[in-house]
Amino acid sequence: MRKNNMKQQNNDSLPQEVEYDIKEHLILGKQKKWKQVIEWILTILGWFIMLSYIGYIIYGNIAIRHNLFLPELGVFNRYMIEEVDKYYLFLLVILLLIFLIFIIWKNYNKKRFGSLHRRQFKPDVTVKELAERFETTEEKILEMQNERVITLEHNIIPEELGIGKSSSKRKDADR
Repeated sequence: MRKNNMKQQNNDSLPQEVEYDIKEHLILGKQKKWKQVIEWILTILGWFIMLSYIGYIIYGNIAIRHNLFLPELGVFNRYMIEEVDKYYLFLLVILLLIFLIFIIWKNYNKKRFGSLHRRQFKPDVTVKELAERFETTEEKILEMQNERVITLEHNIIPEELGIGKSSSKRKDADR
């Protein structure tokens, strides 16, 4: 499924067409079953530990304020709840300051750089340029562009691009 997105810039430039297929950007691979099982176990264990910590802090705060029973489970105890309580106001103030700084930064960037469109796109490569680069005819380039499957008789990628030969063959040729 291909998506065509047309983006129009404010400075009367030409629309930019962007074609992409999200499936081309995903890395899909087979993973061994035992690795999947270990991954799931560690993920569930991690979520359990995080949620139990948060749950204990919430319940601990309620239990301390209403004189309810608060069980002690290893590192989870009344002292931990009382220590964490000291930092709530401080953390709230820090959070609000960070939020305010981000809003100011966003507005500054929008005012300062919002109307600028400095990105320059290179012009499309012509058939003539392709033919010169790959040392073939323009007709051959047009034919290859219209075909779905192309079988090359020989490697048309010039050696100076560095991908025409594998590195081991290149080392042997240099000797």
